[in-house]
This record gives sequence, structure tokens and C-alpha cells, in this order.
Amino acid sequence: MMSVITVNFKTVDYLHTMLASLFRFHNVSNVEVIVVENGSGDDLSVLRQSFPQVIYLESQTNLGFAGACNLGAKHAHGDFILLLNPDVVFVNDAIHQIEKQMIKNPDIGIGGISLKNFDGTQQACVWRFPKPLDQFLVLSKIPHLIPSIAPVARWRMTDFDYTQSQDVDQVMGAFFCIRRNVFDELQGLDDGFFMWYEEVDFCKRAKEAGFRVRFFSEISALHKKGSSFDRVATQKKQRMIRQSIKRYMRKHESRFVSFFFSLCDPVFVCVSYIASRIKPL
Repeated sequence: MMSVITVNFKTVDYLHTMLASLFRFHNVSNVEVIVVENGSGDDLSVLRQSFPQVIYLESQTNLGFAGACNLGAKHAHGDFILLLNPDVVFVNDAIHQIEKQMIKNPDIGIGGISLKNFDGTQQACVWRFPKPLDQFLVLSKIPHLIPSIAPVARWRMTDFDYTQSQDVDQVMGAFFCIRRNVFDELQGLDDGFFMWYEEVDFCKRAKEAGFRVRFFSEISALHKKGSSFDRVATQKKQRMIRQSIKRYMRKHESRFVSFFFSLCDPVFVCVSYIASRIKPL
């Protein structure tokens, strides 16, 4: 069975559409759905009435994405855990499809699918693991001036062939299928990442533990992208990104690199402040 965990933070409108599409294409007896209301104060009463088969959990505080997913996982009973964003829309039985693939390939620890924009175009949903240089450039906003700069293009895998299923470093957390034993062995997501890079860190730890991360090109769904944080001011988003990148560097790079990113933090703050003036939301 697949346990689907989705986190709500001011996304009830998206969540209703996602759940309606999920139950339109999937057999309820084979899918357990858990919604974690992550301290946003949203009223879920309409959802409860529309989808009584869903398990609803409520946190009084915002635990961050990783913390909320870990809370949901404690109540999950499936052999697989699917972390699913509320802004995904199903056009087929993608959950059943990826479960079959994961059962067929027991050495795959994490699976992702081809996420499409609502106009049908391919969304970037596969990346290589971050390196200090590309993350420094990102925090310095250099790609805004030079979009095709090589280190960032390497990280973003602009050369990736989305028509071919293949093993990758990381897949997008919007549709993030994890074998339950892998989730338990790695003790869940690192909730020190409040938002962003928690799935990157999890993929990194999974691959270091010997598990494969697989992109399945033949399985797809639609994805709006950024629904929760479209409603958060740019400066706040930038602060969370800086914190997540610094945590990732502390965990997976040298002490020197970690110190360097901490040393550069005032510069990153100034750049993000300028960005927030240009783009308030």
C-alpha cells in the first residue's frame, strides 16, 4: 500500500483540487491519504466533508515541510511513503504506476516522476547534488544576470533528457516516493531544514547508504509549483533558502566551506534585501 502525505499551509484551494483528482484515478483501498495541517490556521471542515476517507492531522505550530512530513509518516501504514505537494493535479493513476515500479525494483529507495506545467510543457524536476560554487552563485543572484552560467547549469541539469527513465542524484520533493524501510533507516527527513533542501539532503543520505534514486519518465502529473510560498514575501523566502543551503553545506561539505558560507552571509542578506525591493512577493 502507498501512504500519501501532503502538507497544508494556506493551500486549501489547491488541496481540494488535488484530492479530487487523486480519488478520481486511484483505488481508495490501495492508497492511504494523510493531510497534515501545518499550523496555518486554515479551516479544513469542507475538506473533511468532501473527503472523509482522508486522515487529518493538525499541528498547532508550523513544523516546516520536513517536520510535518515526519509527523504524517508516524501515522502512515504503507510499504511506501509518497510526499505529495497540494498543487499537484493527477491526470492518470500515477501513484499506482510508481508503486508498481518500486515493487519491481527493490533496490530503488526513492522515485520521482515527470512533472508537467499546466500547459503540458516539461517542468525541471531533476537536479545534480549542489556544490559550494553553484550555491554561492545562486545566493549571490548571479544566475539572474548570467542565466546560463556553467556551474549552475550543471546543478540544474539543463542537459537532462526527460524522455528517458534513469538514475539521478535527486528528484523534486513535490512527488517524492520513498520506500518505507529507507525512510525508517534514515530516520525520516531532517527537520532542521524548515523549507527547501530537505529532499536534497534525504537523497544524498539515501545514495550514501547504497539506495538508488530513480526518475520515471513514463509516469507524469501536473504541478503548479510554489503554491504555499507564492504567498510569502521574497525576503522571508530568501532567509529560509539561505538557512537551508548553509545547513546542507555543514552536513555534506568541509568545515572550511561551512565557515565560508557563514562568513558571506551578510553579503547574501544584502543581495536578498535588494531582490525583495525588486520583487516584494
